Amino acid sequence: MKKPIAIGAAALAIVLLAFYLGLPGRVPPVQPPLVKLTSANVAQFEAVFDADLDMPRVVLLFSPT
Repeated sequence: MKKPIAIGAAALAIVLLAFYLGLPGRVPPVQPPLVKLTSANVAQFEAVFDADLDMPRVVLLFSPT
């Protein structure tokens, strides 16, 4: 009797996690919105990256492998 409840709870947790991860990212109000880097907007990225020369800048690249 408890096994179907546990399986159902696990399935619900997986569905909710997938839904949460599928939502668009949010940023603080003072930060510009998130943008996906593509070959079409590299120049815009370079301009924003080089705008504040006195501030430290970091580029993080994440790969699923």
